[in-house]
Amino acid sequence: MIIYNCVIQEGVIPAEQREILNARLVQIGASVLGEAPDDITVNYEVIPRGYGFRGGEPSTSSMVRSVIPAGFPQETRVEFMQQVQDMWIEVTGQTTDDLVVGAADFGYSPH
Repeated sequence: MIIYNCVIQEGVIPAEQREILNARLVQIGASVLGEAPDDITVNYEVIPRGYGFRGGEPSTSSMVRSVIPAGFPQETRVEFMQQVQDMWIEVTGQTTDDLVVGAADFGYSPH
């Protein structure tokens, strides 16, 4: 199972782009990590306008936090995150400065 938790700023990524992102995120999870499309979930958290700032200005940043099955080698994890980043930038027009991508194993606890 893969869970994508996407944090976006209100008004930055329209619904039409989110539909494309959903399909492409599922495609990446299936092709790179071998997960069945039905076992991949994409969630969005929309930060209300005026609640996110970066450098003293309203933020346009996005974050894609993924939870993936444990045990993938580092090379596979890097390929996965790189494909997510490249696709997101292609679809949204955001830059690498506007995007954070992460992939944690199921069961990972930083504490």
